[in-house]
Amino acid sequence: MKILSAENPYIQVFIKYSLPFLVIGFLSRTFPITNPVYFIVPVLLTINILLAFILIPRTDKTLTYLFIILLFPAYCLITSIWSLYPIITLQRSLYLLLLYTGIFSSVLLYKKFFPNKGLGFLIPANIIILILSSLSLIFGVPADRWTGGNGLGFMGFAGHQNILAAAILFTIPGIVAKGAEQSAKSPVFRISSYSAFGGLLLSFNLLLLIITYSRASLFAFVIGVITYLLITRSKKILATLLTGFTLIFVLYLTISPFKNSIDTVLNKNSGNILVRRTVLWEPSLEAAKQGSIFGLGYGVSAPDIKTPIKTGSHYEDGRYVREKGNSVLAMIEETGLIGLMFFLLPVFWFLRKFSILNFQFSIQEKLKNNYSFLTCPPWRILNSSLAAMLLHAQFEAWWVGVGSIALPLYLIILFLTLFTENLTSG
Repeated sequence: MKILSAENPYIQVFIKYSLPFLVIGFLSRTFPITNPVYFIVPVLLTINILLAFILIPRTDKTLTYLFIILLFPAYCLITSIWSLYPIITLQRSLYLLLLYTGIFSSVLLYKKFFPNKGLGFLIPANIIILILSSLSLIFGVPADRWTGGNGLGFMGFAGHQNILAAAILFTIPGIVAKGAEQSAKSPVFRISSYSAFGGLLLSFNLLLLIITYSRASLFAFVIGVITYLLITRSKKILATLLTGFTLIFVLYLTISPFKNSIDTVLNKNSGNILVRRTVLWEPSLEAAKQGSIFGLGYGVSAPDIKTPIKTGSHYEDGRYVREKGNSVLAMIEETGLIGLMFFLLPVFWFLRKFSILNFQFSIQEKLKNNYSFLTCPPWRILNSSLAAMLLHAQFEAWWVGVGSIALPLYLIILFLTLFTENLTSG
């Protein structure tokens, strides 16, 4: 038996656990105290690229997906030719290329060797986030757990409330998928088969998400849930939610104290619900005009466009790094409309396939009388997660954040959706 072969049990064990460890590595950047764990990421990515090259057959389908996916990082690399800071652009683009290729290889290996596995690889990282946040809440450390970041929500050991909220938002699908998987195995006892442990995990996640006071993450979570319910055609639940939202809206319009309370929550005492984003969006719009068709260079901020000091913008090694607040505008600024098109191309490709696959699966489910929203295939959870992530990115500029926690998790979910045919079980 060859050492590097599909039959090698050690290779199979490595592939089984490499994706969960990758997610842990990506999310380690949520907390400064765990940030050193991130050093395992490039190592795992490199190993998985080599394993995929050896173990994965180079079919037309795989090569087509790889071509579509690598267009964006390849174009980012080209922007170093005209970048204002060519060395910075070159370094970030090369790492982005490693990130794309490595994550694609990791997903391919995971689905080849474990085709019936769902999104459970997100759960270990989520549990680590919950444990660290629990320690912060219980022992009252660090001192700035409620006052750091923007000072308007719980951040615990994280660097910012929004970072903690994003880490929670992007790992919750693992818990939901695991619960759906358990329910599907016991259709007669759907509710009871959803383990108490999973229910507690989900409840604590939602509690933490709420107390972070991150409006973008909360809004994205709601959109993800609504997308999930729409896809699963859960008409009664949607009707209940619509009734609840309508009642709240009526109370908002008719009862002044209720309206004032809602305004305080939504506006974060800033006078306008979007004021904390428009202060970033307006400069980013002007910078996007400069980026135009080709962009200023990946990882570059327009040096003549500034934001207020407390927005997070700063100088780094003599260059100005602006907090951009919107992924579309940031993408156009750095890589132009061409880069934005290449970045979104895999999403458009997936939507093209999804319209066909959704019709096929709908017919199959009608024949099987699969009516429960708890027993839906995991590809529906992937679709809902993708919708939530794309919405979240319009309030945070992580599409261009090569070292962010959000971009690699988005890529994992996106690449899994591209292999939807393999995701109808597990």
